[in-house]
Amino acid sequence: MAQGYLNEKENKEMQDIGEEYFNILASSSFFQEFKTDGDGKVYGCKMHDLVHDVAQFICRNECLTVKIPGGMSSFEQKKVLHLMLTVDVGTSVPIAIWNNVKRMRRLRSLLVEGGDYSWSSKVLPQLFDKLTCLRALTLETHCCFDFIQKIPKNIEKLIHLKYLNLCGQTEIEKLPETLCELYNLECLNVSGCWNLRELPRGIGKLRKLMYLYNEGTSCLRYLPVGIGELISLREVTKFVVGGGYDRACSLGSLKKLNLLRKCSIRGLGGVSDAGEVRRAELEKQKYLVELGLYFDQAGRRENEEDEDERLLEALGPPPNLKKLEIYDYRGRRNVVPINWIMSLTNLRDLSLSKWRNCEHLPPLGKLPSLEYLVIELMNSVKRVGNEFLGVESDTDGSSVIAFPKLKLLDFYIMKELEEWDFGTAIKGEIIIMPRLSSLSIDGCPKLKALPDHLLQKTTLQKLWIWGCPILEERCRKETGEDWPLIRHIPKISIY
Repeated sequence: MAQGYLNEKENKEMQDIGEEYFNILASSSFFQEFKTDGDGKVYGCKMHDLVHDVAQFICRNECLTVKIPGGMSSFEQKKVLHLMLTVDVGTSVPIAIWNNVKRMRRLRSLLVEGGDYSWSSKVLPQLFDKLTCLRALTLETHCCFDFIQKIPKNIEKLIHLKYLNLCGQTEIEKLPETLCELYNLECLNVSGCWNLRELPRGIGKLRKLMYLYNEGTSCLRYLPVGIGELISLREVTKFVVGGGYDRACSLGSLKKLNLLRKCSIRGLGGVSDAGEVRRAELEKQKYLVELGLYFDQAGRRENEEDEDERLLEALGPPPNLKKLEIYDYRGRRNVVPINWIMSLTNLRDLSLSKWRNCEHLPPLGKLPSLEYLVIELMNSVKRVGNEFLGVESDTDGSSVIAFPKLKLLDFYIMKELEEWDFGTAIKGEIIIMPRLSSLSIDGCPKLKALPDHLLQKTTLQKLWIWGCPILEERCRKETGEDWPLIRHIPKISIY
């Protein structure tokens, strides 16, 4: 997209453009050896060998990769449009390399994957002065001792830049305000920039910005007010609210970002105005499919239990949500408000973590599309029963299916969980988790037994038990009490 190879449609409300083009190429045998997840979604593949050979031949004068050490000390710079430099840890880039790069005025892509950025303070200003045709710039590191200390102010000269990746640059504390002059920028990646304390105040000028990746920025306590002006945003991995900063954006800023597809809201533990939460109008975000809600805050407000309950009710769930994560919720009602449960008809993936005051699990069995469920660190839950199914004990009439599409269920670090029993007092026929294929129980030391009907399921393909001494004994191979119930499962891991 940064190079203009994909023709973006005028209607930006369509599905992701890159995904659409990928599917077209895949259907034309451009790729092979696909790797898919449980949903059948491709997360890896290879270019077909013949296509790869042709691509290399056609682009032999335009694309160049230089490995340092061991790479060429100089190279023909006139025709190269896309340059990748991979630098080993502890290796300095020879000055001859930078001299050549500076002369490559037509360069469209500069991708540096380095283990040493000690050259950056002197070289980057020179590169920004010369390489004004750049569309994509990566200054990424995964293992480095000499990081970039700061981004030069003259980055504003890269007016054609659409993609900027600073992933892993842990020493950067602030980005220059001149970054906001890059009005063509579509993607900004500052993930893993631990010491980044703030984004530029004028970020609202980046009206074409679609992707803001800022996961792993623990020092980033707030987002600037201008975030609300980025009406093209489709994804922001860390939307920080609250914190008491004058220049911080409010949760109501989300109202304008009506093209969002993925968003993670942090700092809800410091929000006390339910009216402000309602102004976000999440229930109108029809393209939002992935949402994270984090009720975290260093200095939490008083009466946090009541406030968390009010805020969660005020956050109307988006109508087409497919993935939801809720962390650090401290409400005392023990369940997600019923209007949430009944409205999440498209939800497929749900994670609930660190609900300190939760004593009974929500009636999640009512969710018709739920396929993946992870419940962790619920240390006040002692028993899982019929309430989890969303089926009352006096249910009467025809058959009911609880968790009709659930494939994966994980219980993780439930230290007080002792009983898991759906009981036998339910009237009528109750079908429970008819498609369950993976069951993981990890860190539940007091859990006495698993429901027999789950273990006996012919659909169950994987059973993982770890850190559960009572269950380990019951499921011990050949000698355990429950071994006859689980011996048909193809993959059993017990530790």
